[in-house]
Amino acid sequence: MSGSAASQSFIQAVQWALRHLYDPAELRKSALLQMLNLNQHDDPLSALHAIIMEAIQALKPGANVPLQAHAWRVYHILFHRYAEQFTQRQVATDLALSIRQLRRQEDLAVEVLADYLWNRYDLRNAPTSLLPAANDVTTAAVDAPTREQELNWLKRTFPSEATDIAQAIRSVLQTVDPMIRVLGVSVQCDVPDHLPPAAVPPTTLRQALLNALTAAVRSVPHQRVSLTATAQATAVRVSISAMTESAVPQAYPEDYADSLEMARQLTELSGGSFELAAQPSEHVLFTAGLALPIMRNVEVLVIDDNLDTLHLFEDYLTGTRYHVSGTSDPQQALRLIEEKPFQVIILDVMLPGIDGWELLGRLREHPATRGVPILVCTIMPQEGLALTLGAAAFQRKPVSRAALLSTLDRLTSASAGER
Repeated sequence: MSGSAASQSFIQAVQWALRHLYDPAELRKSALLQMLNLNQHDDPLSALHAIIMEAIQALKPGANVPLQAHAWRVYHILFHRYAEQFTQRQVATDLALSIRQLRRQEDLAVEVLADYLWNRYDLRNAPTSLLPAANDVTTAAVDAPTREQELNWLKRTFPSEATDIAQAIRSVLQTVDPMIRVLGVSVQCDVPDHLPPAAVPPTTLRQALLNALTAAVRSVPHQRVSLTATAQATAVRVSISAMTESAVPQAYPEDYADSLEMARQLTELSGGSFELAAQPSEHVLFTAGLALPIMRNVEVLVIDDNLDTLHLFEDYLTGTRYHVSGTSDPQQALRLIEEKPFQVIILDVMLPGIDGWELLGRLREHPATRGVPILVCTIMPQEGLALTLGAAAFQRKPVSRAALLSTLDRLTSASAGER
C-alpha cells in the first residue's frame, strides 16, 4: 500500500471504522470522528456512517466503465462487504475469487476509499494533533452518545427479520450462564423448540432478553428464575419471573430498574411490547413479559426492468417476512396484481413499453392496489414528483439492504395501522 496518498494510520482507521460500521459502541471510539471534525455534530455516529456510505457510492464507476474493470471490483467489495455486511465467502463467490484473494482485494479497496476520504476532506493539511499515531486507530474522540441516540441508531440500523425465539433464548442463557452459576440461581426454562418465528431484529431482541434476564438473576441470588415462552394468536410471549421462597423483602440490585427499563425500550424498538408486573404474588418479585409479533409473510411486488436489481432485492429479502414476486414487464405486473394481493409494491420508473410515472398513476387508481403503499426506487432524483403522484416512499438507487428493510417495515406498519 506504499502508493497511497493517505497515511498508513489513516488507512488503518478507515479499515477499523468499516469493520464496525454497524456497531455504535465500537464506532464511537473511531479516530475518524476527530479527524473529520464530527465530534461537535448533533449525531456524530450517524454523520460518520453517512460520510463512509457516501464515499463508497462516490467510488461507483460510471455506466461507460467496463464491468471487468478494477474500479468495479473495488466498488463491489466496499459495497457488499461493508455497506451490505455480506460475508467474505458470499463476496468471494460473487467475484469468483478465493478467500485469500478477496482479503488482498479488500485491503486494496480500503486503500482506495481511504485515499478518496483523505483528498475529499483535505487531510493532508489537517493539524498533526488530529491525526492518530501509528497503530492508534481508536480514540475517545467524541462524547459518549446519549441513550436516545443509541436507540435511534439501532432503530435505523437493525430492521426486522425472521428471528428464531427459542434459539435466541438459548443463546442468551449461554451468555448469562457464568452469572447464574456465581449467584447460585436455579433457572427453570420451559421453551418449546418449534415456536413460530418472530418479526423482530435479532440483535435488539437479544439485548432486551439479556437485560430482563440479568435483572431477574441478580434480584434473587440463590433462588429461582422462571423463563417460559408460548405461542399466542399474533405473538410469541416470553415471561421471565424472579422467584423467592423468602418472606423477607429482597434488596434489589442498584441498577435493577434501569436494566428492566432498557429491556422495555429495546423490546418496543424491536416492534414488540413489554409489561412488568411487580410483586404479582407472595413468592414472585416481578415478572417481565415480552410480546413479540409473529412473522407474517408480506407479499411484495417488484417491478423493475433490470434483472440484476430483481435478483438483488430477492437476496436482500431472503430470510425476512417479505416474499418477493418480481417482473420486468409492466403488463405482467398488472396480471400478477389480478391473481393475488400484494401488501407493498416496489416500482422503478425506467420501464419498457410504459412510462413508470404513468404506471404509478394506474396503480393508484386500480381497485386492487389503490390502498397498497408504493415505494418508487429509481436512479432518477425525483422524490418530490414520486410523492406528489401518490408514492408512499422514495429511494434513490443504489439501495442498501438495511435501507430497503427499514422502509418496508415503516410502510407495512403504517398500512396496518390505517386498517
